[in-house]
Amino acid sequence: MEETRRKTSLTIPSNLQLPSSNHPQLQRHLSLSEAERTYIFSTNTTDNQAPGIRVGSGHSRSVSHGGGAINAQAGNLRPALKSAMKGGHQRALSQGQIQDATPRSGHSRVGSKTDFILPPTHKEADDSSREPSTAVVIARGHTRQASRSESVYTLRRQDLPPWWKRFLFCRSSKFEEYGFRNVVPNHIVPAKTQKRDHPNGKYMGNKIRTTKYTMLTFLPKNLLEQFHRVANIYFVFIQILNWVPELTVFGKEIAMIPLLIVLAATALKDLFEDRRRYASDKRINNSTCRVYHGETKRYVKIRWQDLNVGDIVHLSNNETVPADILLLKSSEPLGICYIDTCDLDGETNLKRRQVVRGFNERSNFTPSEFVSKLEIDAPTTKIYRFHGAMIHPSGERIPVNSDNLLLRESRLKNTSFVEGVVVYAGHETKAMLNNSGPRYKRSYLEQKMNIDVVWCVIILILLCAVGAIGCYLWLSKFSGEIPFLTSFDMADPKKESFYMFLRLIIILQILIPLALYVTIEVCKLFQVLIIHNSIELYDPHTDKKTECRAMNITENLGQIQYVFSDKTGTLTENRMVFRRCTIAGVDYNHPQSEEEKICLPNAPLPPVIPNTNLQIDLTHCDTNGRLSLHAQRCREFFTVLALCNTVVVSESPHRDCMNASGVIEGSEENGVTLVKASDPLINDITDHYLRLSESRSVSPSPTPSNNSKLQPPNSLKMNHVPSLSPINSSAESSPESDSPPMRIKALTPTGRVKSIIDQVSKLPIVPSILASTGKSVKKFHISTKHKLLQTSSKNNVKAVTTNQYEAESPDELALVNSSFAYNFILENRNPNTVLINEPNDGLVEYEILKVLPFDSNRKCMSIVVRKIGGHDVMLYTKGADSTILPALAKCTNDSEEYKLRERTQHQLDLYARQGLRVLVFAKRNLNPIEFSEWYSQHQEYEMSTDNREKKIRESFGLLERNLTLIGATGIEDRLQEDVPETIDSLLQAGIVVWVLTGDKTETAINIAYSAKLFHSQMEILKLTARSRDAAENCIKFYMDEIEKQLIEAGGNDLKNRALVVDGKTLTFILDPKSNLTVPFLELTRYCASVLCCRSTPLQKAYLVKVVKEEQKMSTLAIGDGANDVSMLQMADVGIGICGQEGMQAVMASDFAIAKFKILEKLLLIHGHLNYDRLAKLIIYFFYKNATFVFVLFWFQLYSGFSGSVMMEQMYVMIYNFLFTAVPPIAVGAFEKRLHEDILIKNPKLYRWGRLGKGYKNQFWLVMLDSLWQSLVIFFIAVKAYDDSTVGLWEFGATIVSSCIITMLCHFALEVRTWTIIHVGAIAFSLLSFLTFAFVYNTYCTTFMGLPNTARTIQDTMSNVVFYEIIILTPVLALLPRYFIRSLKNSIKPSDDIIVQLESKREIKRGEKLLASWSARSDTTTRSPIFRITHNQDQTLKTIS
Repeated sequence: MEETRRKTSLTIPSNLQLPSSNHPQLQRHLSLSEAERTYIFSTNTTDNQAPGIRVGSGHSRSVSHGGGAINAQAGNLRPALKSAMKGGHQRALSQGQIQDATPRSGHSRVGSKTDFILPPTHKEADDSSREPSTAVVIARGHTRQASRSESVYTLRRQDLPPWWKRFLFCRSSKFEEYGFRNVVPNHIVPAKTQKRDHPNGKYMGNKIRTTKYTMLTFLPKNLLEQFHRVANIYFVFIQILNWVPELTVFGKEIAMIPLLIVLAATALKDLFEDRRRYASDKRINNSTCRVYHGETKRYVKIRWQDLNVGDIVHLSNNETVPADILLLKSSEPLGICYIDTCDLDGETNLKRRQVVRGFNERSNFTPSEFVSKLEIDAPTTKIYRFHGAMIHPSGERIPVNSDNLLLRESRLKNTSFVEGVVVYAGHETKAMLNNSGPRYKRSYLEQKMNIDVVWCVIILILLCAVGAIGCYLWLSKFSGEIPFLTSFDMADPKKESFYMFLRLIIILQILIPLALYVTIEVCKLFQVLIIHNSIELYDPHTDKKTECRAMNITENLGQIQYVFSDKTGTLTENRMVFRRCTIAGVDYNHPQSEEEKICLPNAPLPPVIPNTNLQIDLTHCDTNGRLSLHAQRCREFFTVLALCNTVVVSESPHRDCMNASGVIEGSEENGVTLVKASDPLINDITDHYLRLSESRSVSPSPTPSNNSKLQPPNSLKMNHVPSLSPINSSAESSPESDSPPMRIKALTPTGRVKSIIDQVSKLPIVPSILASTGKSVKKFHISTKHKLLQTSSKNNVKAVTTNQYEAESPDELALVNSSFAYNFILENRNPNTVLINEPNDGLVEYEILKVLPFDSNRKCMSIVVRKIGGHDVMLYTKGADSTILPALAKCTNDSEEYKLRERTQHQLDLYARQGLRVLVFAKRNLNPIEFSEWYSQHQEYEMSTDNREKKIRESFGLLERNLTLIGATGIEDRLQEDVPETIDSLLQAGIVVWVLTGDKTETAINIAYSAKLFHSQMEILKLTARSRDAAENCIKFYMDEIEKQLIEAGGNDLKNRALVVDGKTLTFILDPKSNLTVPFLELTRYCASVLCCRSTPLQKAYLVKVVKEEQKMSTLAIGDGANDVSMLQMADVGIGICGQEGMQAVMASDFAIAKFKILEKLLLIHGHLNYDRLAKLIIYFFYKNATFVFVLFWFQLYSGFSGSVMMEQMYVMIYNFLFTAVPPIAVGAFEKRLHEDILIKNPKLYRWGRLGKGYKNQFWLVMLDSLWQSLVIFFIAVKAYDDSTVGLWEFGATIVSSCIITMLCHFALEVRTWTIIHVGAIAFSLLSFLTFAFVYNTYCTTFMGLPNTARTIQDTMSNVVFYEIIILTPVLALLPRYFIRSLKNSIKPSDDIIVQLESKREIKRGEKLLASWSARSDTTTRSPIFRITHNQDQTLKTIS
């Protein structure tokens, strides 16, 4: 039978000998370069294979020892890692592994460490049906990648370049995709090597440019972008028509003035914005760093823009990383360092990075001796995916991954210095590849305006068609020549009527409001400045202003119908306070202290006040003088609080002996092997980089407030203050020990099996093995511990140092601080050990064998430790009660353990009802041999590429089971200031508020009542189904009940209901195949507020999407954390809070505020006013343009539809851009419909914008009003000059004057709040018209070939009829509008009128009261209170 042939990957360990006799092809490949040790082979599957080796056909080289193999065709000894092409989209991994995928269309989603609950029908492709492939998939469309701890996806375009670029650069590698790149250190390459011959020469430099334009490309590129707008193309078409001789209406040069003004204004705005980007780029590019110079063998200072791939860089504490750097050396023991990626991804927690394997043991590392080469992935947008290998001269390949990579824009923390080699620079760094620029969101008002612009086009076509028909009919009446019209072709009236159609398009072009778009942008700029500088939106505690990051949706703030809010950090302070705990079923309360009550919002929280009963129980002894069982449990509980976390202890300042210029100062304690400044080589150096001035500040970490003098616990506690603001937990930043437990070296699968067999065969001496494993780990801390004990003996006090805790999450910070309050002090933590100071026992050291980081699936975090000197291997776990309690070991119902769990469950329910965040703690005593076997298997899972995440979760589950309950904690997250009042105002404004949280249902409901999201009169509807049918029945039941209530109430629904739904039910509701989304949304329409518990970030975004798309509602999302980014980007308006969870939400938002309470004034005041301003602006713009066009059209009735105009061409051209330009800006930027105090006191007034009343159905009313006013303006002038000898230009000047005065009177009628700006706008319009008219008619008697109109305005204004017309015309034109508005306000006044009248009555009652009080008091002066109310009355009179 023919043998089966197959392809499989093989990774050959360096210490594994293969039998060459059975594998001739293998022997042939092994004879190649020793640097290449990983292959895919072609051979028959036989039983003679080496153990653990899979062989097959073809060749391949793996990306790294930790990655997958790269497929290549057989016979290719050095395959290029080409990217496979596929259609559709892909969502990238965030874990660093290379995903197996075959080319296919659609989407591919892979896991991040924060996974989300998807609808049941959202299934991934069957992994078993896919061939193993590690090719990076590059698709046409977008790639998405998630951060390691949130559901943030960055859209990056991967479109192919245009065909012409591919044609021009077909011989260039510019557009080629490489699967990998080779990097060599630059100092081993001759200094004068040309760039084209340099091994790293083909890679990009570190200079960045985020500007859109250059000096040469600004004009053509900007014009090209502007002509993408349909309105600009339309006006270019108009200009082209005007240049046709048969169609010329206006002077060719004069007709171009409006278009040139618009293009110039937009170009200046774009130039201003690009200039800011240029200044930012220049500042960044001119920052300096220290780079190793091969010729002088020292570090020199160069600018960032001169940094290249292959350079070795030296960084000090607090210094920003200039490029993507592979870490080679660290000043910290074990080769670790910490970085802050806040500027990159917004997360303020510290992330740990590790030196490349093997270099942490080489303490004498010097850059000059580094000659290894790198084979790494090509640049990619995947921030946390990086694979490759370091190839030493001996041929040894060391895998590298994202744990060894320092990303550009991150900042070095808690480390004196590091050194590394640049692997990606400039625009190839992951930070720059993910810099996709701002998003564009269109406002609802703009969308409606665009529809009305289309109607303007239709009206224009109708007017032109009527004019063309009129021209045809008029010319058809003549049978011969027309003596006074010699230009008409009498032989063909149809042809002339067609020309007339095109001429009228040119004449009536201003009906299409080209200037409207520019005016709106200017007004929005003013609105943004007002928001940014408003004292009402400023928070003095955080010293932060409200920031507007999206200029084009300011009016959307006044139209919000749904608000989707996160809870933790958004409604609450995200400052966790240890409030309660239960240990062995006993509850201990920690009530709020007086210091907490007076603590400012951003001040450090005061220390926890210990519970007296708990302090007694900690030291309680039995009759034998030993600690009681309950006391032992209490001590273990607080030990776990201090142990089971990822808190970093900062004990001393960090100092680098190398200054910013690369010169060594002082001693070389840190082992920086560099020459000093006195070296003769430095004096002879000619490199210009050495002469760069100092421009980058490198400062050490802040020095602790106290020195390292040992203090007793009591005195130490007085000085302890949590030093780090709490931030969101991130699984990836959890420190993990790269070294295997019990010092088991990483072996091949065969070696692991042999190791396990050897261990099992030595079972009697397992304790001795475990005792010896701690020596190497303990060696690291023995000196520190010895010094502490030495100092302790000298001072006769307990050895404790002052510590500063840097926590990844506020929960962990609260737990460590609570253990500190009971003298269980976390002294030190490194990747392998934890040092805890325990009462009576002193310093106790624990060896960390494994850290199981938190993820959203498991909802827990675990740590495996062994006390130094002991033999017990313990697993300690903390997490959600829904995860820990089911994982407890089974027990009988009558056992003491069962009763303890019942009491604990009762106390957890009590904590939830009080709104506390619950964490449960448990433990498990592990068998050392079983743990060793588990660890060996777990390492294989971590190295695998097939279902890696699933295997790792299942592996964690093998340890996190059969647990023993220790206790639980209740942590309080207090509401922010004025949150209840803000939510109450939003509900009164008619806005539906949804709170989306991951908390338990009981906790969330309690917070909802505290925040006034719910109130006692509300009917609470709960959806807690566990199947699709149950969810459908529950929704149907509630809908039937609501219909009954509506019938009883006569159809008047007060929305006195609130809905509570959990994450499991949302899974069924959001499933498209369940058909429950529409019924669910219909149910929410009858609820004033909705509370979603246990919801995931993906569910949050999907809820916003369905509400926005299905119900066509205007949505706003607000959050403060990275897990809220998807929701913010999906909503019409995204608002980020500058909170405790980093700046990720702010960077992805449209508006950034300091606290939730600012949302009230942002919406009810600024949103309301901005919407009203722009609505009035658009309406006024349509009005004045339509009126002017109709006036021009009426003249065609008197000119035989000849296309003539009765006014000078310059008036027509600059009418929009000079005479009537300022009043719309005054309305759009500074108009106030109501005073701010009235708006904030009456939230119901917000319905004006929420229901779109400011613009709804206004267009056609404006058109009718314009039609009437144009008739009045034109025909009053016609009748006034009837039977007179007035000339055409004088008649036209009178018409223009009447138009401008009537429109300014209309403007005055619409203004509700008069300011100097409004008066100035009217004055400017009048003065600009008169000035231009007098100057133009006096000096420009001949101008660009236009007709001579000398002294036209002077002759017109010398006639008394002119003044009669401009006085009578505005009165008659505006009389209907004034009459209708007065009638409406008298019969059915609007809400704002009612509120104004009530305010005036209240002020008048106050005046009378104060006046009578003042009269009774024998004083001759008025009270200052009366003067204040009098001023308010005058303000209201001005408003009305």
